[in-house]
Amino acid sequence: MHFTTMNSFKEIMDWHGMRDWMRFLFMEEPMSFFNKEYEDIPLRASAFLGKTSWEDDLRAVSEQLVDTANIVLDIQEGRRKCLHLRDWTDWEPNENSKLTDPDNIFVITPILKDIDKHDKKPAMVICPGGAYEFVSFQNEGTPVLMLAELNGYQGFMINYRAAQNAAYPNPQMDLLETIAYIRENSEKFGVDEKRIAAVGFSAGGHLVGSAAGVADELLPSGKPNAVVLGYPVISLKDGVTHEQSRYNLIERTKNKDIDKTYGELRDKLSVEELADKNYPPAFIWACEDDDCVPPVNTKLMGEALEKSGVLNEWHLYPTGGHGCGLAFGNSAYTWSESMLKFLKKAFMS
Repeated sequence: MHFTTMNSFKEIMDWHGMRDWMRFLFMEEPMSFFNKEYEDIPLRASAFLGKTSWEDDLRAVSEQLVDTANIVLDIQEGRRKCLHLRDWTDWEPNENSKLTDPDNIFVITPILKDIDKHDKKPAMVICPGGAYEFVSFQNEGTPVLMLAELNGYQGFMINYRAAQNAAYPNPQMDLLETIAYIRENSEKFGVDEKRIAAVGFSAGGHLVGSAAGVADELLPSGKPNAVVLGYPVISLKDGVTHEQSRYNLIERTKNKDIDKTYGELRDKLSVEELADKNYPPAFIWACEDDDCVPPVNTKLMGEALEKSGVLNEWHLYPTGGHGCGLAFGNSAYTWSESMLKFLKKAFMS
């Protein structure tokens, strides 16, 4: 069974356990767009009756809801796994599961059936954004996962530590340990351990970018072979950073195990400072009309990589704003096609 937009909002949400999963995989505000007056009619119809807070109809949000619900079905029916990050046992939420509980961090795996262990695929490990405050799967996780799998990648999504648990190096270790685990279990997942790309957006872009830069120090076996950074937070320095992301990572909760002052961490974790000759190949993009994370972050990182002689490609698209994910409907939509071409080149070098 799979859901489609011919199902109603109520049919999807009343499915066993769906509301518990959606608290983790779908943001609360978009969920509120579905008016109770129309929750019993097909999403394909109700999508034209409701509005987002930015005055669009609900077609895109409805498609995201359906895609997310089908991932939940895949997990419930054993086609995918949702694994607790670190002990790697099966994980699922319940009505008492809290979003901010550090035990509720997980990795969603690819479709596991019919994996050909003799034909290993490249992998994408996806880290959605959310200012290190939450993890925005619906627009920067699920759609990218499906794009990856349609193009021959094994896709993984991470719910990394955020909010009061986001103190460095917690999120970075979540990513590095996940990549190390995938490498250790490459046959089970059908993954080529030398072709693992980490893909991050916004604060997730900072997570991916910084983890790649400090991997040799923290966990070398978790270093990605390439990185993709979408409208990323790069610098933590005044004037160019995204302040909420910086606050959650290095100011909100001081990690007592890290003997660094605020200024030292700010400079250490400004990703442009990590872009040395050992940095992995990087594809970076942002939109010139981004009014959340200054697009100069992308330029800073691209120029730093060029200076270090690292294979890279970076783009500034005219429109798309911030948080646009696959960016269908504006000038940034070609980023994913360019990314796939870049990764093919990076993995051949």
